[in-house]
Amino acid sequence: MLTTRSGRKPSQNEFELRGFMGLLQEREVTRYLEIGARHGDTFYEVMRSLPPGSVGVAVDLPGALWGTVKSQNSLRDAVEDLRARGYNASVIFGDSRSAATRRLVQGRGPFDAILIDGDHTLEGVTADWQAYGEAAPLVAFHDIVGDGQAEKVQGNPVQVPLLWHVLKGQFETVEFVDSGSAMGIGCVLR
Repeated sequence: MLTTRSGRKPSQNEFELRGFMGLLQEREVTRYLEIGARHGDTFYEVMRSLPPGSVGVAVDLPGALWGTVKSQNSLRDAVEDLRARGYNASVIFGDSRSAATRRLVQGRGPFDAILIDGDHTLEGVTADWQAYGEAAPLVAFHDIVGDGQAEKVQGNPVQVPLLWHVLKGQFETVEFVDSGSAMGIGCVLR
């Protein structure tokens, strides 16, 4: 059972996350960007699966629809722990869609892999894809399972599957979906 650094219930399925991290290791990823890092648990696990010295940038907007103000300190602590372990980790608190945040992210790139796990509305996930989709040869999405209407968070549909179905028809992709999972991680490979 996957345990989290923050002590919270895991927001990732262990099988799916381990598959994703294995792909990053196969592709020798050493520069990782995560959009929507929340408490930092996934960011922490992924970074620790990469070689020491790897660069990691976490972007989050605490207090937004998909985030929480209480997560800010946990994410900062995760980044500090990673630094103490020899990783070049940093965090950007801001809206991933804003020009200012995009400039900050670009200044810390380039990246080998990106995980988009922020705003799960169709508008939000599409905006993140458009802003960051060409910034790395591997771009992953969390919550690709479903029809984009049934699952809801705080009354809002998780619409990542709507974009994912389009991308699967346009790019080479790899999926990590555990039996019976309602989440899944999908990766666009270039």
